[in-house]
Amino acid sequence: MKSSIIVTTHNRSSYLDKVLHGYLHQTVKPHQVVIADDGSTDDTPDVIRKYQQEADFPIVHAWHPFGGMPQLCKARNAATRLCTGEYLIYTDGDCIPGPMFVADHQKLAKPGYFTQGRRNFLTYQAFDTFQGNENSWQLFKYWLSGGLTKLHLLVHIPGLAVRSHGMRGIRGCNIATWRKDVDAINGWNEEFVGFWREDSEFITRLMRTGVKRQNALYSAVLFHMEHEKFFNQEDFDRNNALWEKSQTGSIYVEKGMMPPPRLLPISVDDVTSETLHKKAA
Repeated sequence: MKSSIIVTTHNRSSYLDKVLHGYLHQTVKPHQVVIADDGSTDDTPDVIRKYQQEADFPIVHAWHPFGGMPQLCKARNAATRLCTGEYLIYTDGDCIPGPMFVADHQKLAKPGYFTQGRRNFLTYQAFDTFQGNENSWQLFKYWLSGGLTKLHLLVHIPGLAVRSHGMRGIRGCNIATWRKDVDAINGWNEEFVGFWREDSEFITRLMRTGVKRQNALYSAVLFHMEHEKFFNQEDFDRNNALWEKSQTGSIYVEKGMMPPPRLLPISVDDVTSETLHKKAA
């Protein structure tokens, strides 16, 4: 199986450095990693170049200009277009993968399903020393000291998942699905700007095509690095309305991964006399 990892980022090069370090130390290497860069202006390109030289798999930088507000869907679509794997794992540039992350998702992958992975929270106090490839005892010590927040996710049991039918717990930072299923809904809805609800809208349309949801139980875990929190009520209300619309509206969004076909007007000069004669007849 060829798995493409899509990592969103914006001006968090120090976080991205830890994330890419994690993908270098996977027990099963990804087919490729594509950075969905929402217009970073810091030293993100330098970090990417460093790991491009170290990795034994392609790391692709998909950058587009920042639009003044976060455009996660636009960044993810741009990255998805560059993916060559048949299985896509969407994640974020503040989420360090555990060493079995790719292997776990590939073990859980099955036709007709997408997988919602898990996340443990990594607090500021653990940033300086945490790498993501720690053993169970080291992870337990991080939890004891308050560096990690979820004790039950230190248990690793690959291959266990449970069916789920709703939207509760949908997190765009750890979703795996088949490329053909993403193509069927035209990817992420680029009407979304700011944060909130773009992942729920994406999954709602995906499930309306018949794709089923499964939740990983004790595997496919990311370590979500603590960061400042943003909330904008206007963004939330607008994006929530877009999500509600997706429950009954078009599954294949117009402002998605592939633009709608451009219809060109037909000039009278293009119509031959023979064609006119046939129509007259």
